[in-house]
Amino acid sequence: MSSKKWIIIGISGATCSGKTYLTNKLHKELKNSVIIQQDNYFLPIDDPRHTKVPKLKCLNWEILTSIDMDKMRSDILKLIESSPNKETVAKTNDKNVLIIDGFLLFKCEVISNLCDQKYFLTITKDECWMRRKDRSYNPPDVPGYFENVVWPEYLKHLDELMKDKDLYKTITFLDGSKSKEELFHMVFAKIKKLLS
Repeated sequence: MSSKKWIIIGISGATCSGKTYLTNKLHKELKNSVIIQQDNYFLPIDDPRHTKVPKLKCLNWEILTSIDMDKMRSDILKLIESSPNKETVAKTNDKNVLIIDGFLLFKCEVISNLCDQKYFLTITKDECWMRRKDRSYNPPDVPGYFENVVWPEYLKHLDELMKDKDLYKTITFLDGSKSKEELFHMVFAKIKKLLS
């Protein structure tokens, strides 16, 4: 990242933990900000790279191989190498802010290493289920998907993060059951310091 014209914020965590709200609110408040969301890189349903869950006769959408990470990584690198606001930045010295949102964001080492700040929202199983059961997904969750796939994959991912000592110490863990506004203000204050 030549001359460090981008501040890159990574927002990860459990499904339904408040990532999207936090991402969108930051984007609204930060001028020169751009969002890239991991959810936009899910492979098509008929892609042969998907992993099946035989017990439930469905696909596992909770693992990295369900996402086109090559494309996501490439899009991020292209974006930060070709600043959309070059003239503005040159004149005002304002930094661009890239907010990357994704439930498995830090599993990609390249993306993880680009982040100046990393946030991971945690949530309890009960709270997660209360929020998720009222959401609609395409394809929809099959019965038993949350219990057998979503939650176990989240716990596995969280455990992997905890065990990676070098990565773990670079992440700020946030309690996703707290007020969304409280979480936003905490993160926004830290980003403002980076921008000053």
